[in-house]
Amino acid sequence: MSCLFSFKCSRCNQTHDSDLYAPRCTSCGGVLRVEYDIECVKEKLGKNGFERRTSGVWKYHELLPVLDKTNLVSLGEGGTYLHRCYGLAEKLGLDELYLKDETTNPTGAFIDRGTAVEVTVARQRGYNSVCCGTTGNLAVSLVAYAARAGLESKVFIGQKGHVDSGKLYQILAYAAQVEIVRDREEALSRAWQESKQSHSVVPSNPHFLEGVKTTILETCEQLDWETPDWVIAPMGNGGHISMIWKGLVELKELGLVPKLDVRLVGAQARGCSPIVEAFEKGSKKIIPSSHVSTVAIDIGVRDPSCGNMALDSLEQSKGLAVSVTDREILEAVKDLARLEGVFAEPASATTIAVLQKLVNEGRIDRGDRIVCAITGMGLKYPEITRTFVKGKSTLEYFLSHVEGRRFTTKLGQTKVRILQILSRGESYGYAIWKSMVDDYGFRIKIPSIYQHISELKNSGLIVQTRTEETYRKTSRNYYGLTERGHLTLDQLEKLSE
Repeated sequence: MSCLFSFKCSRCNQTHDSDLYAPRCTSCGGVLRVEYDIECVKEKLGKNGFERRTSGVWKYHELLPVLDKTNLVSLGEGGTYLHRCYGLAEKLGLDELYLKDETTNPTGAFIDRGTAVEVTVARQRGYNSVCCGTTGNLAVSLVAYAARAGLESKVFIGQKGHVDSGKLYQILAYAAQVEIVRDREEALSRAWQESKQSHSVVPSNPHFLEGVKTTILETCEQLDWETPDWVIAPMGNGGHISMIWKGLVELKELGLVPKLDVRLVGAQARGCSPIVEAFEKGSKKIIPSSHVSTVAIDIGVRDPSCGNMALDSLEQSKGLAVSVTDREILEAVKDLARLEGVFAEPASATTIAVLQKLVNEGRIDRGDRIVCAITGMGLKYPEITRTFVKGKSTLEYFLSHVEGRRFTTKLGQTKVRILQILSRGESYGYAIWKSMVDDYGFRIKIPSIYQHISELKNSGLIVQTRTEETYRKTSRNYYGLTERGHLTLDQLEKLSE
């Protein structure tokens, strides 16, 4: 089926045999890249190429690392719409702008492409279960495809991490086993420990990355095998943009595209942009971010596993890496929804915010052909709609009743003050009450403080950090902000500017 030739390490360049099934280089731990026998691909495609095949990821099977064509796992991923923009193009002053709209994939994200390939190979290798340590789009996609393949699935969720409600509901709906652990680092560690009896999936796995690559193969085919001048894609771990460049190189080697003068742009949120920071310094060394502070949670990766591959791809394509603020991202979400009818999650909308910036700076010409990757749907992050109705009291009131107390459009001054107190460091109930009285002049009873603390805890904005025994032999519970709590406080401050 495939014309898989070998696996080559992106770090030490060691070549591994095509029958290797490992997430990393067995010599140095680097990310593995798949290499194909291009002459084999040409021979199998023949003169008609891909044109007579059914659309979707498996249309490009010669360029995927799956040796056995039987028992492919699919939910209908790929074949997504290349959306020609008119309203947004007019606003930005552009002649030819496209969105590669990946929101229509089975679980609403481009990641389904990689998961279809990853789960297929895992099942063919005899695994009965899969697992991961993330609560983003990868977790949602993995448990859905595991259900399709008849495999068990397990997701480890960090208690202190941010969990988008839409994604959590999807994970639970697919009947995955969910285990709550301390934080994201422990979630990843636990998933790795499970790899002795379960296939652990991370977005740098070579089979997964090759599935993601089909985004650009499909885009070029939809453009009648012509290449755009610019491709703008979000960067989290850096794998997607790396695979976009790899796919373009392979298409050129096959003679399916006439030239390779596409410039790539990697988009990140300023609250967590380690790849952009390295690019701007001209450095090959990526320094992990100390924290994540952005609404674009799914690309808020502190230590990107494919970061160096992303930098190489940007360099080879003479591309750019650009970061944008949360405010710019939120405006881009609105523009996409209101001008093009596409509701994207914030991580996806970074591409539009970056495009706006590059146009304003005169770095993209009006006549250039541009493709922006829209990688995930906005319904995965329903809280974002609160920013759409800010200042519209009737809609704010209605939305608060529709969504219930957990997702009100306004937290309330007491809860905001508690979040501000905890942003300075962990504290306990009585100390919080005393700060409310002394620092803010609030007249409030102590039981009310504990009620607010309970509600903030249930909302995932704060977490109990430890319990201490007092000199009176009673227990004192300390609380701190979760990542979501920090994010919410940041958003409230930015929206009040």
